[in-house]
Amino acid sequence: MELIWPSWTKPDPEAAKRPSLLPRPMSLERREGIFRLLKESRIFVEPGSMEARRIAEYLAVRMAAPGPALPISELRMIAPPVGTVSLQLDREMKDAGEEGYILEAKPESVTVRAAHSHGLFYGVQTLLQYYAGGEMPCTLISDRPRFPWRGFHLDCARHFMEKDFVKKVIDLLAFHKLNRLHWHLTEDQGWRIEIERYPKLTEISAWRDDGKGGRYGGFYSKADIREIVAYASERYVTIVPEIEMPGHTQGVLAAYPELSCTGGPFNVGTEWGVYKDVFCAGNDKVFEFLEGVLAEVLELFPGQWIHIGADECPKDRWNECPKCQARMKKEGLKDAFALQTWFVGRMAKWLRKRGKTVIAWDEILEGGAPPGTIVQAWRGHQHADRAARAGSDVIVSPYSHVYFDYDPKFFSTRRVLMFDPVPPGMPANLIKHVLGTEGLIWTEYTPQETVEQKVFPRLCALSEVAWSPANDRDWPEFQNRLTAHCHRLRAMGVDVGPEAGEETWLWP
Repeated sequence: MELIWPSWTKPDPEAAKRPSLLPRPMSLERREGIFRLLKESRIFVEPGSMEARRIAEYLAVRMAAPGPALPISELRMIAPPVGTVSLQLDREMKDAGEEGYILEAKPESVTVRAAHSHGLFYGVQTLLQYYAGGEMPCTLISDRPRFPWRGFHLDCARHFMEKDFVKKVIDLLAFHKLNRLHWHLTEDQGWRIEIERYPKLTEISAWRDDGKGGRYGGFYSKADIREIVAYASERYVTIVPEIEMPGHTQGVLAAYPELSCTGGPFNVGTEWGVYKDVFCAGNDKVFEFLEGVLAEVLELFPGQWIHIGADECPKDRWNECPKCQARMKKEGLKDAFALQTWFVGRMAKWLRKRGKTVIAWDEILEGGAPPGTIVQAWRGHQHADRAARAGSDVIVSPYSHVYFDYDPKFFSTRRVLMFDPVPPGMPANLIKHVLGTEGLIWTEYTPQETVEQKVFPRLCALSEVAWSPANDRDWPEFQNRLTAHCHRLRAMGVDVGPEAGEETWLWP
């Protein structure tokens, strides 16, 4: 399922008159003239810059599609030849930060400059959007993102997604300047990652009864994951794996019931909702298991962040379990909420010793988030504000604005565009704790074949929220750009869903 990068069919004279970049750049100045590719056109990079050359190879294939890739040469002259594109790393562009860039299109050539390879790559994404049918309008663009965390959450646990589909999602994130794929890999309904130390996770936990006498599910081998991680890294997307604990573990318990409070037996979940059986917090074997799992996870995902869930964990079994009660007594914990904080804190400490930053859903605030933990606020701005006031960094992704599994009739693309990750009234000194935002797709009712039409075009609006300055949210102007952008996406083989009008959302 390879993403197609055409030259947007035929040259469109009107395209030069209406910039339709998405997300909107920080600064765009239209100039006279049109840049056109020539038969002798090529891409130039500075001598010895391996990062720039790799990005040039990426651009060469996509800019020339469906024809042969543009040739790449090292630039050894002051001015590039007519009809060429130059990619330049300029370490003096300190104001641009790691992800900022400058794109200058003149009639004779196009130049993308950045201080870091991340910025050079994002400048190339802008070039690919602006370039149409062999030409692009002359422009000077200066750009950098508003937030460092611009993510998308993909739930492959409830419905398994093919490896090539995950790669397609990564391509689309990069195209929209999103830089995190939050990969949800474990759930009550399925376990999707190979762990050699615990083979039953892929023999049993990865499969559930399909209701027709068969099995449904799948998993990613270690080779699959290494391939996907490398693919994402080349597109400046960091994959953040989520390994759920202490709840949402019915899938694990079906294979290893001794890790529960009751001993089971259990089946991999076939219904949606919250299951009462969770990891036994009083059983040291649970932590031995989790540390063994995470040791292999860390080998596969070199990024800084690990998400451990910690949401929707019923306390029923812990309140009845002698081992959990003994743990609470030993550790001086007043209730089961404090036990969850202790559980999460123990695992966070283990991960911190290995150089990782832990992310967890906002339920960890109920007993106090462990030091250094990033809180992902899904239940509303109030939880983001609470986390920041407690000194925690926060990813703001409320279900009321960025849960794309909800039907578009419940909240529209416009509602996403008007969303601001910074809580209303947050003091200026706390805004630094807001890392950014994520769009999410949960897949209880969204198998792979329906993901794209649920996500697009709303993810387009989220990319603008995450990247562009906050002081200009003009829905009619955005809608004009979105119309042209959806044409691009469809030409790339994306199943764009309906552009919903006014939402019927009744919640705050």
